[in-house]
Amino acid sequence: MDEHEADWPTERGSRDGRPACSPWIVELSLASSLTMPDGEVFDRLAFVEHLWARCGDDGLVGIDEGAIDVDEASALGLTTTPLVLDAAAAPRERDWIAGLPSAVVTCWFSSEAAAREAAAGLEGIAGCRVAAVRPEAQPQGTDDTAWQRTFTPLEVPGFGLVCPPWDVRSSDPGGPLVIVIDPGSGFGTGLHETTRLCLAAVTRGFVEIGGRRVLDFGSGSGILGIAAAVLGAAEVDAVEIDDRVHDAIRANASASGVAERVRVTAALPTCAAYDLVVANIVADVLLAEAATLAARVRVGGRLVLSGLVDDDVPAVSAGYARHLGTTPTVTSAGGWHCLEFTRPTPG
Repeated sequence: MDEHEADWPTERGSRDGRPACSPWIVELSLASSLTMPDGEVFDRLAFVEHLWARCGDDGLVGIDEGAIDVDEASALGLTTTPLVLDAAAAPRERDWIAGLPSAVVTCWFSSEAAAREAAAGLEGIAGCRVAAVRPEAQPQGTDDTAWQRTFTPLEVPGFGLVCPPWDVRSSDPGGPLVIVIDPGSGFGTGLHETTRLCLAAVTRGFVEIGGRRVLDFGSGSGILGIAAAVLGAAEVDAVEIDDRVHDAIRANASASGVAERVRVTAALPTCAAYDLVVANIVADVLLAEAATLAARVRVGGRLVLSGLVDDDVPAVSAGYARHLGTTPTVTSAGGWHCLEFTRPTPG
């Protein structure tokens, strides 16, 4: 039983069932109180309304706040009696979902790019955890592989091909590079502009400076670190705080033939500097980690940062320039930006 009776905009979808034409799902685990990076605090209902305002024009087509029946509510002490006379007209004071310390909220998006962009934008919100970003399962009795047909090998200019596991193309000598990424394994399939910008930047970095050791910070699907390994990196540290996707990163590395060179970890290793550091995450995290990431770039090494919209570029550029003593080259696509720094030789 869905207890919330908020008036959602009907043109965006419904909380009472699967919206039409909404193939990608973002599952969120939401605490009863959530704190934004700027310190603003929402209760869970207000945060869901905030999501509509924030993402409703950018691909969000439906939200389901979860369900709890009267027996579950009674067992949890959320109601004094399991008797409900008119569940459809539950008053606000009998909002059992709101009484849970945490609840799973399902958001439907019209495309993978919209879902993954929204998930990335939720990083840094205390009380909000992205539990999954996945294509919606097909209804029973339909072709459950139909959604796979929407994911074919994708050519990324300046890099090569990103293939799903069910449609892998051979990597011929002299032909485009090939990596294999399961589109449900985490952010980074090659569809989003930031991933494409980073893949091109990583490739340029290898052409210009090579790169034995690589750090992929906020690895997601592992796509950038795996690409570096395919390009020739001998050691890649794929750092991803969400350990639920670690096996998926390893599987992608194995399918791409570089498993032995990609190490997956939840924490930044305490080791020497890297030839290449790449981080495709939100601006707030990049700014918070500026000193740490800049310190990991060796002299002459390359730093690639993305996940940035127009307003992010000045602050992130200045923040890293202070640590590296140089300004970045900026590349852009679709309103997103990628910064490339080369650490200069002292003197």
